[in-house]
Amino acid sequence: MKVKKLSLYLAFALIPAAACAQSDYVTISGKVKPSHNGEVVMLVHSGPKGAVKDSTVVANGAFTIKSEVYTPEVAYIRLGKVQPANSLDIFISKGEISLLTADSLQYATVSGNKLAEDYVRLMATVRPLVKQRAQLTVQYQAIAAADRKGEEGKALVVKIMDVAKTGLNAIYDFIDHNPDSFVSLDFLEKVSGAAINYKNTMPHFEKLSNQLKNTEKGKAFNKKLMAAKSMMVGSKAKTFESLTPDGKKLGLQEVVATGKYTLIDFWASWCGPCRAENPNVVKAYTTYHDKGFNILSVSLDTKADAWKAAIAKDGMPWYHVSSLLGWKEPAAELYGVHAIPQNVLVDAKGVIIATNLRGEALINKLKQLM
Repeated sequence: MKVKKLSLYLAFALIPAAACAQSDYVTISGKVKPSHNGEVVMLVHSGPKGAVKDSTVVANGAFTIKSEVYTPEVAYIRLGKVQPANSLDIFISKGEISLLTADSLQYATVSGNKLAEDYVRLMATVRPLVKQRAQLTVQYQAIAAADRKGEEGKALVVKIMDVAKTGLNAIYDFIDHNPDSFVSLDFLEKVSGAAINYKNTMPHFEKLSNQLKNTEKGKAFNKKLMAAKSMMVGSKAKTFESLTPDGKKLGLQEVVATGKYTLIDFWASWCGPCRAENPNVVKAYTTYHDKGFNILSVSLDTKADAWKAAIAKDGMPWYHVSSLLGWKEPAAELYGVHAIPQNVLVDAKGVIIATNLRGEALINKLKQLM
């Protein structure tokens, strides 16, 4: 659910980003108490080959770090080795950034770089909401699992979702009012997640400046948006063809023609969440196959033996295809699949009527349709 999007902003900070054609440099200068002299300051961000880590040592109450930046992004800077960590998330890009703090980096004044200052303005609104959501989540988890469906649990879930919605709207508001800031593009991509909701996301992307849209990141995100558009309810499902476990060609149209409803299910044998979801899919198939429900599973595996073994072990007696190309599976690229499990439910005419139905949601949808 959307609650997760707000709390994931820091998790995205260190995910490797696609490298730009050329790199720039950011210089971060900081002033702290002399008591920190001799402590190590480390900056961590992403690069073309994984995490980039640059460090220096505090001397005379000051430090300076110069680091190569491959794309403007959220980075992590840490002072010393104390626990909890004396750290700060900052937005880095070409130029100079100044940090001034009496002690903890968390309360540092950030200045000197417009994107870094933009990020500070945004997080001044978002960070308290992230903290509030975390506190509510702790309260929810303190309730015995068997009692979470009671009044107290339900009330906390509502509060958590409200906080998440407030945070998401705050980010959207920042994006709409800062159409020239790379921070806006970066966060629009982050809160959109791997399974992009075109209807919710496109209005905000359209408000971004043409300059941002024409960046490498902007063009790549627009491509994802177009793929997401093709998965909108009411759209005609894009046809594709791949190979069955015994090496025969099988197309989507052939499967759709055999029933009333078809689930296009993207998964892989190595995907834990996919394997955890498979019993629910098996239950749906067992319950409604005789009434016209079919499944075409598209695997993002690369090894045929692992793929076939998972099909047998999970008891999946329906149609299966895969080119064994992993994330380069043509069908997955056609549907803009960047995370699994994902699925698309189509009717007998190949029109999409639902997407990403999980657990009982799939059963309930089929019950409604049948």
